[in-house]
Amino acid sequence: MGCERAGFWTPWGEGSLSAVDGVLVEVTLPPLPAGDPRLLELPAARRRREPPVHPEASSAERWAAQLDDYFAGDRITWTPDEVDVAALGLTPFREAVYRAILAVPPGATVTYSELAVLAGRPGAARAVGTAMAENPVPVVIPCHRCVRADGSLGRYGDDDRWKPLLLRFEGWR
Repeated sequence: MGCERAGFWTPWGEGSLSAVDGVLVEVTLPPLPAGDPRLLELPAARRRREPPVHPEASSAERWAAQLDDYFAGDRITWTPDEVDVAALGLTPFREAVYRAILAVPPGATVTYSELAVLAGRPGAARAVGTAMAENPVPVVIPCHRCVRADGSLGRYGDDDRWKPLLLRFEGWR
C-alpha cells in the first residue's frame, strides 16, 4: 500500500492528508485567508460530498471523504475505535492523551490539566500541551477541544485562528 495522499474540502480551502498502509498519519489544514475577518465566519450552507466514495477508494480517499463530511456538518467526531492511535507509533502517554481527547464531545472543551487526569496522568498538563501541539492528525484527533486553565483558547498549529473556528463550527459557545 505505502503512502497515499488525498485532498479534502473545507469552507475555507482545500486541506490535505496522508495515510500509510491504511493508517491516517497526517492532516494539514489549508491556510486561512488574510484580511477581511468575515472570511472566517461560519458558512451558511455546507457542501455535500458528491459523488459518494466508491468501494475501491484508497484509504486516503476514504479519510478525505470523512473530513469532507466533517466540514459539511454530516460527521462531527471520531471515536477511539475509528482512529488507530496505536498505529501512529506514539509513546503510551501520548496514546492515552489522544484516546482521552477523542472522548471529549463536540462543542465541549477540557483544560490541559483535566485532559491529563482523563489520560490517567494527573499533574502532566505541560506534557499534554506538548502532545496537543504535536498532534499529527488535527480535527480527527480533536486537539482544538483542549484549552488553558484560565479558559483562554491557547495556540493551534500554524494558525491560531483555526481553533475558535473549529470550536464554533462544532457548536461551542
